[in-house]
Amino acid sequence: MTARLPSLATPLLSPQASALARCVGDVDEFASQFWGRRPLVQRAGPSGGHEDVFSDVLSLDAVDEFVVNGARLPAVRMVANGIPLAPAKFCSPTRLGGRQIDDVVDPVKVVARLGEGATLVLQSLHRTVPPVAAFVTRLQDEISHPVQANAYLTPPAAAGLAEHADLHDVLALQLHGSKYWWVEGLGDVTMRPGDVMYVPRGTRHSAETSAAMSLHLTIGIIRVTRRQMIERLLRNGCETLDTPLPIGYRHRAQRNQFERAIDAALDDVLDLIGSTDLGAVADREQSRRLERPPRAGRISSLARIEELDADTVICWVAPEPLARAVDETDGRLGHWDGLRCNEDWSTKPERVTVHLGDHVLTLPTTALESLRTLSNGKPVRVGNLPGLDEPSRIVLAKRLVREAACVVASPDSSSPAARPVWAVDRRGRPEERAGRFPDPNTQSRRSTR
Repeated sequence: MTARLPSLATPLLSPQASALARCVGDVDEFASQFWGRRPLVQRAGPSGGHEDVFSDVLSLDAVDEFVVNGARLPAVRMVANGIPLAPAKFCSPTRLGGRQIDDVVDPVKVVARLGEGATLVLQSLHRTVPPVAAFVTRLQDEISHPVQANAYLTPPAAAGLAEHADLHDVLALQLHGSKYWWVEGLGDVTMRPGDVMYVPRGTRHSAETSAAMSLHLTIGIIRVTRRQMIERLLRNGCETLDTPLPIGYRHRAQRNQFERAIDAALDDVLDLIGSTDLGAVADREQSRRLERPPRAGRISSLARIEELDADTVICWVAPEPLARAVDETDGRLGHWDGLRCNEDWSTKPERVTVHLGDHVLTLPTTALESLRTLSNGKPVRVGNLPGLDEPSRIVLAKRLVREAACVVASPDSSSPAARPVWAVDRRGRPEERAGRFPDPNTQSRRSTR
């Protein structure tokens, strides 16, 4: 099979577009033909008249800054010919808080190891680099499966990891330079800036660079499977499966008793499956909380809470649980409205309950319209929150900030990924500390695809 190339009808994509569409193009086709089945190569698509090379997600300059700004193990590792390098090869002792620590990455040593052919690996960037975290969050919200991100910077004519198969699905975004891949089911593939490759779990692959340095971002998708869903169903709904097997079940003399135990267990499973409420299972699976990259702003928002007024812009940090709570309360209110003429005992719901992982937030239903507006996860001006008068809007906004459910966002934010007003720009660091890696703008680009 050869790698699939995009058609002339490849849609115009922007950084505000669907994260998955930016990676794979036609989402419906990807879901039906490739997801969990076979690999795919999607060539760089246009964005605002230019090829989309994901520079808003991660760049060579961002990697440079990450390394020079006190990166520590295990966020960084280096690999040569498939073998991890000893930390002393790319770290140096540093004093921090009056203590000497040995796991701080040394940019000078990193450059030396790159010159010797080693690959630099930046791990869990969805936790440490805000633009990567924003992209991963959008992607995870779209696909409903947990997502993580690592980056690989490989020098010219070098191979980082030997041929292997991953235990998760992979989206490989080529950000700088080119890389030669061999992928089971695709064969030889050359990846250039803006190209994306999807590699299903268990697919063997290897890669090496060309004559230029290569940077690519590996997005790992930890797929949630039908097997896991059924295992949760059995674990939560069939206590008899925890009955111990008969004493001596491995002995031949106990064979008949053992087979009866198996038959009884299967009967219990069939009874459970036959009586299962599919809607309840779907509700339980959809309500499972995915771990999200941490959103900055909670502490500084709390510190400035007394400055909050009608012109302040806030953004709900975890919109999915809020959307579910709003929908559930809407359903209960609709049910009550339909019964109230005939059921004197029915009680009108008066509270909205939002589960936020480590705590539960309870709010009056008078705030339901405002909560519905916040549930899309986009920044909202406090004065524009519907269904409340202005003093109530401010009271609600302050409550949400105190509960760490909302953060104060920039007034010109156009998406949940926008940076908060208080975010510190690390480019304020001494200029001489940056620029150790090649400028990506000097890398030649192909004129056609």
